[in-house]
Amino acid sequence: MAIKLTIKKWSAWLDLSQSLSGVILAVFLWTHLVLVSSILLGSDAMNWVARTMELSFLSDDGHGYPWVVTAIAMGIAALALVHVLVALQKLPMSLRQQRALRQQMQVINHSDTRLWRWQAITGVVILLLLPVHLWLIGSAPETIGAQGSADRIWNQGVWMVYLPLLLTVELHAAIGIYRVALKWGAARDLNSRGRLRKIKTIVSVLFITVGIASLLAFLPHAS
Repeated sequence: MAIKLTIKKWSAWLDLSQSLSGVILAVFLWTHLVLVSSILLGSDAMNWVARTMELSFLSDDGHGYPWVVTAIAMGIAALALVHVLVALQKLPMSLRQQRALRQQMQVINHSDTRLWRWQAITGVVILLLLPVHLWLIGSAPETIGAQGSADRIWNQGVWMVYLPLLLTVELHAAIGIYRVALKWGAARDLNSRGRLRKIKTIVSVLFITVGIASLLAFLPHAS
């Protein structure tokens, strides 16, 4: 009995850790996209946001502290690692588990199960691309700004990392928030679940559109 209670407590802790870390990461992602979209208002707006993130208002010379961005990148990396380690406990890792899942999905046409599968697929892509993004930002925080970011994105070809990362991380986050809402009782009937799916789709389209527009807005500054 004691062992069963311990297992249940451990399982509940894993569920809570996955949900909480996922929500924090999703909120950070959307905040990050909004801040980056300041480039749509011009280079001055983007540079102001970048300097503010570096706490320029606290420095005597007004240049701020670029290491703050590095610290944020390291914090996000640590939180993402926790999220991944917890999520791996629920993924079908063995060939037998993957075969059983494939057979189940062929028999049962369940939309939420398909969303879970897409979340797992996008999670693998994010696991490959996110460290690259965090390294590029964390290792050279002083280059963040209209010109520096444009040079990195377009002249150095990093858009080939950022574009697939944008698509996968946004889909992953929207699906994750949707599933967290279901898990913790936000949808108690099919109608409310359907409304949540529509909201999820709208949020995904909105942020992906903003993200792509922001990437394109850096192009004129890549000279």
